Amino acid sequence: MRIGLVVDHPKRDLPGAVMLGYQLARRGVSVVLVPMYEQAVDVPRLGLDALVVNYARPVNLDLMRSFAKAGLALYVLDTEGGVLAEKGGNSPPAMAAHIKASGYADILAGYFFWGSRLHDAFLAGGTMKPEQLHLTGCPRFDFAAPHWRALLDGEPRGYLLVNANFPLVNSRFTGKPGGEREAMVRAGWDGVYVDRFIADLKQVFANYLVEIERLAAARPDRSILVRPHPFESEDVYRNALSRHANVLIDGTGSVLDRIRNAAAVIHLNCGTAVESVLLGKLPLQLEYLNTPTTAGHAALPARVSRPVASFDELLDAIDHIERETETFDFARVHAADIEAFFHLNDGKAAERVADVLTGATRSQRPYVSLLATVKGTRAKPSLGQIVKGAASAALGSAVTERLRSHFNPARRDKRIAPPFVQTLLARIAAHDQASPSQFTARRAHCATTGLPLASIAIEHSR
Repeated sequence: MRIGLVVDHPKRDLPGAVMLGYQLARRGVSVVLVPMYEQAVDVPRLGLDALVVNYARPVNLDLMRSFAKAGLALYVLDTEGGVLAEKGGNSPPAMAAHIKASGYADILAGYFFWGSRLHDAFLAGGTMKPEQLHLTGCPRFDFAAPHWRALLDGEPRGYLLVNANFPLVNSRFTGKPGGEREAMVRAGWDGVYVDRFIADLKQVFANYLVEIERLAAARPDRSILVRPHPFESEDVYRNALSRHANVLIDGTGSVLDRIRNAAAVIHLNCGTAVESVLLGKLPLQLEYLNTPTTAGHAALPARVSRPVASFDELLDAIDHIERETETFDFARVHAADIEAFFHLNDGKAAERVADVLTGATRSQRPYVSLLATVKGTRAKPSLGQIVKGAASAALGSAVTERLRSHFNPARRDKRIAPPFVQTLLARIAAHDQASPSQFTARRAHCATTGLPLASIAIEHSR
């Protein structure tokens, strides 16, 4: 059996994909990690039986329909399925309704859920058959569980970690003006609400930068690591904060590593508050910067954090961080607010997903199609999609991906490096008391021509 796993943003999603790849390989599955931007040209060349995609949204519906028509078993393991809104396009009922009304329910073989809240919404809405809905948790959070936590960078450094969450108004990838707004509206949000939310968020973002600068100036003896969201541009942070010697702006590496090494996490409405609780690090929410609109957009991060009502209160909390951490009830917060959205912190999400995939009936035959690659796996491809597909078919997507990254540097962050996958795969195997030498990660090749692809194959040789 050969299964593809679509990887959206490697910085955020690749470790979880490698963990899932390891669990599948242990079960005798041949695994391929497929960069999201290359799935339309790589998937038809890999000979897959099933594909696990990173989301089910309007933007990729036509592509998913083409995959399903070709006989691929399609599953969704959403990379952003945990921190959900109370209302609007990203609320559980709205997401369930979208899957049913859009036609996704007719082409999906299964859906994996981070937590019971969304799972129950799908059940209540009759979105798909109950046996297609799988409550598993998300593999990327397995590393926060006690069993796997040793794989994180474990050298405590004691800095204050400032996590940012403003890609909607400080986007790194969307060059088209208004592109992020259009994406939200397409996803089901009301346009008037989106306009109000974006306007508030712009002001909140400006105030957030001011407060971090005030903090750096007020506590020059405290090291502060500012980590922009993976989809954010770092330039604004550098321009606002680089004059402070105690501030480092660095978005590289795993956020779990950075949280584990921090004394505390400062944020505003950022989902990494959840990871902070999972790792026993105090999340401080700058609640006094919120507006009613930004506060209501996604309430979970605030609920799981220690709220801060003023700048003076922030300084006091930081000055007494050990006491604040000791008095914060991490277990209660997880049970009351996190488990329903992120399931168990037991390090077994990847195992649960792997068990479902290996227990499923495989597709009619492995999917291979040169024509689909040339057409970008679309019924009515654009000229650009045909040019990309034809180049990938002739040269291999490993070559065309590298060329496109040269002209569009932002795309470099979306590439998957075989050495990183191999190193992490070996560490996971060794920690799990398996033989690292039996697990290999290498660049995948076309099933028919042997051309090198952007995707990475994971194999287990017994």
